[in-house]
Amino acid sequence: MAVLRTISDVLPVLFLIVVFGFFSASSNGVRLPSQALVAKWSQDISKELKTKLDAATGVQQVKMLYEEQNFPAVYVNGSVLVQKVANKWQEMLQDKMVAVENIVLKLEDAYKKHKRNYSIVEDDVQYYNAKNASKMPLNLTYLDNFKSEVNTNYSAVQIPTDIWVGDNKILNGIEATNSIDEVFRENYQKDPQLLWQYFGSADGFYRSYPAAKWMTTEKPEQDQYDVRRRGWYIQAASSPKNVMILVDTSGSTFGMTLEITKVSVYKALDTLGNDDFVNVAWFNSSAELVSCFETFVQANLRNKNLLKDKVKELTSSGIALFDKGLKKAFEAFKEFEDIEAAGRDQQNQGAMCHNVILIFTDGGEADERATFEEYNVPVKIRVFVFKVGTDSMVPADGVREMACMNQGYFSNIQSFGAVRLTTLDYVPVLSRPMVLSGKKHFQWSDIYLDVLGLGMMTTLTRPVYNTTGENNVNSTKQNQQMLAVVGTDITTKNMEDTVPQRKPRVNSIYKQAIGPEGYAFGINSNGYILLHPRLKAEAEIEAILELGYLTEPPNVDFLEVEYEIPEKTKLRIEMIDQETNQTTMRTPIMSSDERYLEFVNMTYSYTFITNTTFSVAIAQPQFGLWEWSITSKGSLLEDFGNLIDEQDDVTLLIAPWEFCDCHVGQEGRITTENITNSIQEAIAALQQLSTVLEICDDYMVRKLLVDANITRHVADYWKKVKQNDPTKFDGIIFNAVATHGGVTRIYPSSVPEEWTAEEIAAFQDPWDQQYYRRALYTDKYVFAAPYNSDGVMLPVNESYWTSLMVSKAVHMTKDIIHAVVAASLDPDVFNDMWIGKTKKGFNDMEDEKLSCVNESIQCYILDDGGFIVATNQEDRQGNVGSFFGIIDGDLMLDLKNKTVYNLMTMNDFQAACPRQSAGAGSSGPRSTSVPTLSDVVNFNTWAVTAAWSFLRHFLYDIFFLGVSDFSTSYVEAEDIEASKNVSCIKIVKQYYHGDGIRDSSGLIDCTSCSRLWRASHIDATNLLLVVTESGCDACPNKVVTQVAEEPPPGEGPDPCEAAKHPRYRERPSEHCYDFDENESFDDCSSASILRSHLYRLLALQLLLLILTRLM
Repeated sequence: MAVLRTISDVLPVLFLIVVFGFFSASSNGVRLPSQALVAKWSQDISKELKTKLDAATGVQQVKMLYEEQNFPAVYVNGSVLVQKVANKWQEMLQDKMVAVENIVLKLEDAYKKHKRNYSIVEDDVQYYNAKNASKMPLNLTYLDNFKSEVNTNYSAVQIPTDIWVGDNKILNGIEATNSIDEVFRENYQKDPQLLWQYFGSADGFYRSYPAAKWMTTEKPEQDQYDVRRRGWYIQAASSPKNVMILVDTSGSTFGMTLEITKVSVYKALDTLGNDDFVNVAWFNSSAELVSCFETFVQANLRNKNLLKDKVKELTSSGIALFDKGLKKAFEAFKEFEDIEAAGRDQQNQGAMCHNVILIFTDGGEADERATFEEYNVPVKIRVFVFKVGTDSMVPADGVREMACMNQGYFSNIQSFGAVRLTTLDYVPVLSRPMVLSGKKHFQWSDIYLDVLGLGMMTTLTRPVYNTTGENNVNSTKQNQQMLAVVGTDITTKNMEDTVPQRKPRVNSIYKQAIGPEGYAFGINSNGYILLHPRLKAEAEIEAILELGYLTEPPNVDFLEVEYEIPEKTKLRIEMIDQETNQTTMRTPIMSSDERYLEFVNMTYSYTFITNTTFSVAIAQPQFGLWEWSITSKGSLLEDFGNLIDEQDDVTLLIAPWEFCDCHVGQEGRITTENITNSIQEAIAALQQLSTVLEICDDYMVRKLLVDANITRHVADYWKKVKQNDPTKFDGIIFNAVATHGGVTRIYPSSVPEEWTAEEIAAFQDPWDQQYYRRALYTDKYVFAAPYNSDGVMLPVNESYWTSLMVSKAVHMTKDIIHAVVAASLDPDVFNDMWIGKTKKGFNDMEDEKLSCVNESIQCYILDDGGFIVATNQEDRQGNVGSFFGIIDGDLMLDLKNKTVYNLMTMNDFQAACPRQSAGAGSSGPRSTSVPTLSDVVNFNTWAVTAAWSFLRHFLYDIFFLGVSDFSTSYVEAEDIEASKNVSCIKIVKQYYHGDGIRDSSGLIDCTSCSRLWRASHIDATNLLLVVTESGCDACPNKVVTQVAEEPPPGEGPDPCEAAKHPRYRERPSEHCYDFDENESFDDCSSASILRSHLYRLLALQLLLLILTRLM
C-alpha cells in the first residue's frame, strides 16, 4: 500500500513536469522557463509598468481635471457635416462651370468671326510661346496658388514638337483665339481661387492662362505633350466606346512594320479612358485574342498595361485573312452585347454607346463586303483602318474601303514619328454625332498628376463646336467639326480644404472637426477615389513613375485602399448610385505608416454632389462621435495669461493650425510664438462690449485657452510628484500631455531645449504624432520603439539610444478622448526593470540561470505589430525597432500559426518597383515578303533585311518628319522601356495580436534539433513577452518581412480572374451620341504623307535604287 501511495503521490508531479513543463523544459541543451513562469513574469512586468506610468503620466489626474469642468457632450453628426461638405463642393464646382462656359461661348464666337488667312506666316501672329519666349518676352511673377512664375495679363501657347509651328491651321487658330485672354482675366478676377484655365485645339495647340514657361521637359525640342492625347480631352471629345483592336501579324508585317504596329497599338490604347472598354486580337490565317481577357474589359491602366505586354509578344507569320479577324471582332461584340444586356450581375459593364474596330495592318486588297453585309448592315460598328509601314508594294484599296463603307476612317502610319498624331484620327469621327446634336455636357476627368506641379487634380471640361454654317440641327449643312475642349482644374487639396478633416478652420462654417482619426474621401461613378488619406501624394507618384505628366490616372478603387469587407462593398455601390445615407461597421483601419492595424467601429456618412458623378463621405471612429462643447468660464485675458505665462521647467507647444486670419495658408509653418502673439492682438482688438473674437476663430481659441489652463495643472502635478518621490520618475526622460485643442506641454523643458527647430516643429501638432493617434484606439499603454525599417544592425551608441515612447488616451464619458498622456523612457532603465522582474520565480525565489539575465535564453518584448521594443540579447540591441520576422522568421511564423499574431494583407496598386532589364527576343527587322525556311536559317538574309528595313524607315523619318521628330519619335517609342521605376503591385502586410489568447507556447522542429518558445501578453500594454531557445545551426533562419513587397511570379492578384468578376460601376449613358443621320462621310481617308512630298519621294526612291544596285 505504501508503494502504491508513493506512486500515486509522484505521478501528478511527473505529469506536470513532463507534460506541462511547469518548472522548466530543456531542448537543444538549454533549460527554458515554464509557460506558467513566463506568464508570471509578464504579470509582474505589467504591474510594475502600470503602477509607474499611472503615477508618472498623471492619466487619472488629467481625467479628473477635465471631468470636473462639467462640459456638455455634443454629438458630432457626420450626416450634417458631409452635407455641408457637399454644398461647399457644389458651390466651388458651380463657379468653375460658369468660368468654363464663358470661355466656350467666347471661343465659338471668335472662331465664327475669324476669316482664315491662307497666306499667314508666323511673324504675323503675336502670342507668348510657352517653350520659346524670345518672340514675345513677358515679366513673370511667382504666385503660390499656381506654384509657378506667371503673368496674369496673358495666356501662353504650347505646340507639340511633332506639329510644325508655321502650319497654316495652327497660326490661324492662334490668331482667332488671341481675344480669349480677356475672358480668362475676367474669370480670374471674379474667382481668385480659379486655377489654370485652358483649352486644347483640335488642331493640336494648347492655350493656357495665366502665361507661364513650359516646364515639362528640359529640352523643349523633345516635348511630347499633345493635349489631344490627354484623358480629359478625349473624354470630352466623344462618348464612351467599346473598342476591338485587330493586329495584322501576317508574314508581310515581319520586322520594323510589326514594331511600328506594336507602338501604334500602345498609343491607341493610351487614348482610351475608364468609361471605355477594350480588347485586342491578332489575326493572320486565324484569329485569337492576345490575352486572357475573354471579353471586353474596362480600359483602366492595369488592363491596358496587360494588353500592351501581350501585344509586345506578338510575332509575324502566315497570310492575312481579314475575314478571320473581322468575324472574331464582330462575334466578340455580339457576345459582349449579350453580357451588357444581362448587366453581368448588374455590374454595368460596357460603354453601351460607340462600338469601334481599329485595324492595324500593312495593307491589303481583300474585298470583305460579304462579311460586313453579314455582321454590320446597317452600320452599328465603325471600322477604322491604320495602314502601317512604307511598303508601297502592299496595296491599300481593300482596307481603305473597309473604313469608308463602315463610317470610319483610313489613315497611314509610315514611321514611328507618325504614330502619336495618326492614332488620334478616329477621335474627330466619333465626335461628329455629338457636335451635330448641338448638345454639350460638363464632364469631370479622373484624377491625375498636374503637369505644372499643383499635385493631384481633376479637370472640368466642356467641348467647343464649330458654329459656322447653318445651326439648324436637322440640316445636313451644319458643321460637324469639334474645335476644342475647354478645361479648368480643381486639385484634391481644393476639395480637402472644404472638409473639417483634421481641425476647424478660422471663420469656418464648421464648429466641429471629425478628429485626428476621422477622414473624408470621394469617389466617382467607376468607384475610383478622388481623395483619400491613402491616395499617394505628389512626391510618391513622381517616385513611382518618372514620366511626369505622361502618367495616366492612378485608377485606384475605394476597395483597394481600404480592407474589403461586405459592408464596404455595399457602401461603395450606394455611393456610386448617389445615395445619401449613414452606416456603421466594424472594420480594420491601417495606421498612416502602414505598420499597424486597428479594429474599430466606424460610422460612414455619405451623399452626392449635384451635377457631377462624384459622391463624398466622412468616416468617424467610435471615439470621434462625441466631443465636449468647451467654453471658457473666465475672461479671455485671464485665460490668455494661463497660455503665455511661463511655467518653470515646462515647455508649451501649440499646434500650427489656422487659429487667426494671419495664419491662413501658413499651416505647418506657424510657431507657438506666432500663435500667442496673434491671439493677444485679437483680444486687444475686442470692442468694449464685444465678447467674440473677430480676427481669430473664437471657438478654436477658447478651446485652446481651456486646454492651456488644464494642462498647466497637469504639469504642476508632474513637478509635485517628482518633488515628493523622485524614484517615480526614474527612467523617464520627459513627460507630455497633448490635447484635442492643439496644446502640448513637455516636462522637463531641458529636453526640448536640446531639440532643433525642425524637431520642435515635428512635435508641434499632436494630431500628426503616431504616439497620439495610436493611443486613441485602445485603453492600454501603447509602446513604440524607433522604427528600424531595414532590420539592419544599428550602432549601439548615444545617437542610437533613442528613447522608447509610451502613450495612453484619457477616456472620458461617451468615449470622448480629449487628451493623451505620454512619456519617453530611457531604454537602459526599461531593460533593467523588465529583465530584473524575470529573476524572480514562484514564491519570489531568484534564479538568474532561469531568467532573461541569462543570455542563453533569448527574451524579446514585441509590440502589437511584431516590432522589437526590447531584448536581453546584448548583440541584438541594434535591432530594436526592427520587425521580429527579420531577426527570427521561424519563430514569427510559428507565432502566427498559433494565432499569437494574425496577419492581414492588402494589394497596393500605387506601388513602384525597379524595372527588370528585358532580355533579347523582340521581333526581327521587317521583310517585304513572307520569309522562307532558307531565309529563316540564313543569317545573311536576316542581317541584310535588318539593315535594309531600318535604313528605309530612318530615311522616311528624316525626309518627311525631320531630324528632331525622328529623335523624339524613338524616345516616344521607348517610353515603355525608359523609366527606372514602373508602376506595380505590392503586398502590404500588417500583423496584429490575436484575440483572446493571453499565453501560448510551441515547438519548432528542425532536422536534427528543435526549439521551444513561450509567449505571454503584458497586461495593460500593447506588449508581448517572448522567451525562446537559441536557433540551431541546422535550421537556417527564414526571413519574414513586414514591408510591402512585390509578389513572386504567379502570385498576387490575378487580372484575368478580376476581369471575370468586375466591380460595380455606373455608366455615363445619358451622354451617348454614337450616330447622326446628318453625318457626312465624304472625307473617310487621309492622304498619304508621301503625296504632299512628291519631289522628296522621287529623290528617295532614286537613292534606294542606287543603294539596291550597290548591294
